[in-house]
Order: sequence, then structure tokens, then C-alpha cells
Amino acid sequence: MKFSDLLDLRRVPGALPVSALAIDLALITSASQDLADAELPSSDPAALAAGYASCRPRPVTAVVLTADEEDSIATCLTALSDDIDDCLLIDSGSTDGTVEQALRARPGTRVLSAPWADDFSHQRNLAFEEAAEGWLCHVDADEVLVPAHTGRLRRALSLLDHLLPGHDFVVSPVIADIGGPVYTSTQRWLRADGPFRFRGRVHEHPYTEDGLAPPRVQVDVRFDHSGYLPEVVERKGKRERYVALDRLGRAEEPDNPKWVYYEVRDGLGPSMSEQEARSAFTMLAAATADAAPEEPGYRTERTVDSWSLLCELAVRLGDADALRTYTDLLARAGRMVEATYYRTLMEAGRLLGRLSVLVDGVTAVESAEDPSNRHLMGRLFALQSTLALASGRYEAVLPAYRKADARDAGRSVAEDFEMLARVLAEARERDAI
Repeated sequence: MKFSDLLDLRRVPGALPVSALAIDLALITSASQDLADAELPSSDPAALAAGYASCRPRPVTAVVLTADEEDSIATCLTALSDDIDDCLLIDSGSTDGTVEQALRARPGTRVLSAPWADDFSHQRNLAFEEAAEGWLCHVDADEVLVPAHTGRLRRALSLLDHLLPGHDFVVSPVIADIGGPVYTSTQRWLRADGPFRFRGRVHEHPYTEDGLAPPRVQVDVRFDHSGYLPEVVERKGKRERYVALDRLGRAEEPDNPKWVYYEVRDGLGPSMSEQEARSAFTMLAAATADAAPEEPGYRTERTVDSWSLLCELAVRLGDADALRTYTDLLARAGRMVEATYYRTLMEAGRLLGRLSVLVDGVTAVESAEDPSNRHLMGRLFALQSTLALASGRYEAVLPAYRKADARDAGRSVAEDFEMLARVLAEARERDAI
């Protein structure tokens, strides 16, 4: 039986015996194809369940990089108390109470003092010299395991050890930015005695010695991350810090397009001028022109993401031809949501611009009104009010409606407004519930 076959049995009522294995299988959300095809130790679900009930889990060590994290480290470690056996703090010169807070929250925490070397991978890889067995679970100091998922980390790793004992892979928990996106391909947990090591000064991930992406398993274990809240980013200067590290990576590996991607992405902000956006677009398009996304690895892993970022820049620049090019590439790569989003955004912008022109066109003929066309002009004002609402020209909505109503042509607009009011009231009522 393959790993994928067992995962499929979860969806078949009665196919798996009621057991801890059946319960914990729900924590595995996906696996890369090479792992999905892996043969399990037994083809008998009952035997797998019995073996899992008696298996001895490997020790789990949380690895936390710290630098002045006294406000968050205690919460981070306390949330992990039921899921880890050990904690290793790799501290790069904290001058506040980070270490004291960590030891108070989790007595016995090991602290390794390691001067900052402008390289997150270097810091993470130090953990392999400190732990010889079990799992290394890299958790940022500003990440907190959500209370409802307590115990899941240990259970997921124990199950994977039982089902895939002879396979090397990395495990991706869910990292959710507070008020922001959710990340599933995080690649944070790996065996201490495995072949993978982190690479990249920043935005680091584990790779094989040859720079290939390792097999991956995604699990339903969620951490909430506060590090990208706007006030935190500004206070810690994260944007500037990351761009500086991106540029160091680019200087060391000028032929690696991922550093151009990161430099553009990390520097992207609402204050970017059109000239800066155009320069960034040209640089990123040139860097990814010959990258091969079908061979994921250290050099090519951000190629498809680069196409998405190029779409973002194309929207800012109003470059419809570039947008068509890169949305087509995204679609061919299976990223249909992003392709549809950017296509819709550009087309909606074009249509809204056209609607705005129509709104102004009604105003332009207002002086041509006379008694013979007054009723038609009223209908035109009613249409103008609706078009203004649809195009976001809110300042023109009420004046146009009043003109239509004065000419006995505002009933349809009033009905539209009443319907909109009912929809908003229903939405507020649902939110209140």
C-alpha cells in the first residue's frame, strides 16, 4: 500500500479501524508526489494502526532564533510545552530580557550564543551541531501555536515516523500572519540526522546538498505570526533589513534569479514610483527569462512566484501586454487563482475607467436639456447615478439621483438603493451573529 492510498482511505467510511492512527491521519493535508508513492511498512490498515499505538516517538526539539524578543518569547515557548521535549535558543546577542524570559517560561532551555552573521541559514544550521537525534522544529519567536492545535505537532511527527521511517523529507506547518496571508509551504521541521540543510541568507529553506527541493509533507498544525504587523515591521526595520540581505545574496550569486525576486518583493511598497516599478519589472523579467520552474530547487523555486510578482508590477504600470504574457504563464503552471485575479483586476480597471468616462459624458450634455427632452434627460441622470455608483464615483451618485428624481425618473435608482441597503443590513446582521 502506498502512502497516498492510506490517505485516500480517510475519505471512505469504515475503511480504517477506529484508532489513533485514523484520527491523526487527518493532520496530514498533502504530500509531494515522491512521498505519496512511498510504500508503507504494511498494506493492512489494522496492522498499521496497531503498530502506531505502540510506537515510541522520536524526541522533538524546538529551535528558536532570537534577537531582543523579550515581548514574545515566553508566549511562544509556553504554547509549545505539550509538543516538545527540548528547546534550543540560538541567540544572536540579545540585550534585553529575552534569555531570562525564555528560561522562566521553560526551565532547562538550552541557550547557544551565536553572533549574527547576516545569514539566517547559518543560524538555523547551528542546531544540527547541538541535536543529534529526533526532530528539529524551527519556530520563530513571534509565532504561537494556536491553543486548539496543542498536541498536534507531536502527533503529526510521530505518525510520519511510523509510516515513513526510511524516507527523508521536511514538514510544513501552517503559518498565518495576523491580519494577513496564510502560508502552507513553510518547510520548518526536519530530522536532526537527515541530509537537508538550510540555504540562503534570508527566506531560507532546507535543500539537498545539490540544491534540490526535498520531499515535503504539509500538516494541519497552525501557528499565528505577529512579526509582519505593520508596526512591528517598522519598529524592527524588517523591510530594509531583508532588502539588504537580498542584495548580499544577489552579490554572492549573481546568476540566481531568486535574489532578484526577493529584492523586488521585499522592496515593494505603496510609495514605489512608476519609474521604480518599471525598473523593478525590467530587472525581474530579465532575471527569470531562462529559469525552469519544472525543476524546483534552490535556483528555480521562485520562478512561478516571479511571474505573479511581474503581474503585480504590470497592473501598477498598466501594461496589458505584459499582464497577458505572465497570466498565461501562471495559468499553464496551474496557478489559476492568481492568473484569474490579475486578469480580472486589469479588465475591471479598464471597464471602470470606461464607466467613469460615461458618467462624465452625461454631465457634458446636461446643458442641451430642453422641455422636449426633459423626461429622457431624467432617465439619463438615473443611469448616470447607477454608473457613478458602479465605477466608484461616489461624489456623483447623489447629485445625479436628485436630478433624475426632479424629472420623475428616479424610481429605479431608489429601488436599487433600497436593495443595496437591505443587502448591507443582512450582512451586518450576519456579522453580529
